[in-house]
Amino acid sequence: MHFFGRTLLATAVALTAFSVSAKPDNAAIESKLSALGLAPTSISPSPVPGMNEALTERGIVYVSDNGEYFIAGHLYQNTGAQPVNLTEQKMAKINKDKLQGMEDEMIVYPAKDEKYVVTVFTDTSCGYCRKLHSEIPAYNDAGITIRYLAFPRGGERSRNLDEMGAIWGAKDPAQAMNDAKNGTFNMDGVKPRNDIVMKQFELGQAMGVSGTPALVLADGTLIPGYQPAPMLRKMLDSKAKS
Repeated sequence: MHFFGRTLLATAVALTAFSVSAKPDNAAIESKLSALGLAPTSISPSPVPGMNEALTERGIVYVSDNGEYFIAGHLYQNTGAQPVNLTEQKMAKINKDKLQGMEDEMIVYPAKDEKYVVTVFTDTSCGYCRKLHSEIPAYNDAGITIRYLAFPRGGERSRNLDEMGAIWGAKDPAQAMNDAKNGTFNMDGVKPRNDIVMKQFELGQAMGVSGTPALVLADGTLIPGYQPAPMLRKMLDSKAKS
């Protein structure tokens, strides 16, 4: 990761040579990114001269002043003892705000002695999602409340979209999720809430989720992939001390 970060930064610096405008051409940037399905909601200067930070519905991209060159990836600052992931820091603040008001749509498995709350984007067809779900008692015993949002990895083309919609449409979504994760969910008579599922899927994309499970910590930090309960608790304790 450190090597990738330094390479990304070096590439960004090199690309500034292609910037032909004296100042950012926001109209050109918006037009060129929108043509790629990356319509920016904001454009601001990045720490790299000649490159701009564009916040899109797929996360942050770094784009040249004329919009002709862009980088989709993480930007690192490599001036201290350890590289600092500037993209992750910025997205964490954004993600924390995006989760506000979503609580009523989450499927929650609360810890009795709650110390931490982790939001998980999940897909019922994902093997590691099922593994994580089977260990919810371990997370709860570790003081970690697990909150689910939906992220069918294929979006509207997902074969399990109706199943996930039915989970969110069930009278007892937590039990429906339990059944779906162990392969016994019967969705007969349940009206799928695919609208809720797709809303959450789009939220995940905007937060930078690209696979499942994806864990979002209370400060908005996105952790991709399955984390065993002891490892996650250790990580959370470490962040709490920093």
